[in-house]
Amino acid sequence: MKKVILFLIDSMMPDVLERCIAAKRAPGLQFLMERGQYIPDAVTVFPTMTASIDCSLITGVYPDQHKVPGLVWYDPAKRKMYNYINGAIPVKKIGVAHCANNVLFDLNERHLSKEVRTIHEVLEENKLVSGSINVIAHRGHKQHQVHMPPVLDALTSFKLREKVSGPTIMSLGTLVRPDIFRPITWNMAQTLTEGYGINDTYAIDVLIEVIRSGKQPHFTLVYLPENDHKLHKSPLDAVSHLADVDTHLVRFLDSFDSWEQMLERNVCILISDHGQTIIGESDDHNIPLERLLRGFSIQPLGAEVTAQMDVVICNNERMTYLYPVDTSKLMPIVDAVSIDQRIDLIAWKENEQVVVRRGGSNEMMRYWRNGAYRDAYGSSWSVEGDSTVLDVSCDGDSLTFDTYPDAFARLYGALFSQTAPVVVLTAAKGYEFLSECAPTHLGGGSHGSLHKQDSLIPILVAGSSHTLRTPARLVDVKDFILQELGVEQP
Repeated sequence: MKKVILFLIDSMMPDVLERCIAAKRAPGLQFLMERGQYIPDAVTVFPTMTASIDCSLITGVYPDQHKVPGLVWYDPAKRKMYNYINGAIPVKKIGVAHCANNVLFDLNERHLSKEVRTIHEVLEENKLVSGSINVIAHRGHKQHQVHMPPVLDALTSFKLREKVSGPTIMSLGTLVRPDIFRPITWNMAQTLTEGYGINDTYAIDVLIEVIRSGKQPHFTLVYLPENDHKLHKSPLDAVSHLADVDTHLVRFLDSFDSWEQMLERNVCILISDHGQTIIGESDDHNIPLERLLRGFSIQPLGAEVTAQMDVVICNNERMTYLYPVDTSKLMPIVDAVSIDQRIDLIAWKENEQVVVRRGGSNEMMRYWRNGAYRDAYGSSWSVEGDSTVLDVSCDGDSLTFDTYPDAFARLYGALFSQTAPVVVLTAAKGYEFLSECAPTHLGGGSHGSLHKQDSLIPILVAGSSHTLRTPARLVDVKDFILQELGVEQP
């Protein structure tokens, strides 16, 4: 049986991938594309942010089932905001220890629903070995000790002493070290300035050593984050950034006697988590949420939520959750933000229905599960109102999405990831949300929205005995890998 290696390349976009190969700057990617199946228009998860997407990748379901709503979200029952390390100043205000605990422990041990099983759990229940390198969503059956560097230990007040669950072979930078025969040779990629190993260099170092050790799992998920970091700062250099990723893939390929030998032994899958949209350079490309909500009492970051507050803002760059502390304030909040045309979509729940409104207008639609219309993925829906709000075409009993791919299931997934009332906002193309201390990217790249620019991702599969069905979604990849490894699913 071949082993399966899945490379998750943050913010890899199909047009950039194709341009990079055409420019002869990606020999590794070109080698794999010429020998495999290439899908340029797979659909990722909404919100298009790392935490919710990674959880969907390893569980094969949308957030309404795995229950991780986004990178930043709020739990009204516990009156706590969760931030999986997005923005240095927000993390400082909320609390370094609290946010570190969110991402290191809470995400996998408490937030990710126990009602769904991760690919690592399924494989090891079927007597196969699974592996994870640098992925923040990694729940499995084995407990791993976290080795906190002295600086992080001090910053978190020496509070983080829990073990984390994961697959048999697991690496999370230098914090969780893989159980292999020999240590990874020290280099600068393991230092504080390089994220203690949460980078492309260290991820490939670990992968190569795991394979050389003779302990390669049947499945290994490898996260390469640096393309995303660079695109946030200089999106016009996207081809160069992806070419940098390719140098690491070439280093992996060169660790075999030949590149062909790698494919003889492995199925190699490359996937992105989301795209990025270039944000305009002027200040008016930041949508000021606090100004739009000036008639309401907004929870200050780090402050306890009290009954005197009206709304909690959880900013996810080009997407935002607004939580009304008093549920009677939901529609006034909707009306307050609806005046701004820079807001693309406003959505909320009414019982089991999703209501969607266009920013700057009165156009509105609603939809719900089960009904006369069926989408390309086999789900059926009922629709009322102006379907052009989500650019949905109804032809007979078929639904077709364009501007917002798989819009119904993805938006439903975000809104129903929690039972609490919540308003979802997405920014129009070229815009991003501004709120207290949230990171912004004027002139740079950003993501989070439902728009296809943020949502369409490439998938490349080489060396497999099966083909991934199309139209493809990120949530389909788990079952494809299980099929490739001969694991039967109910």
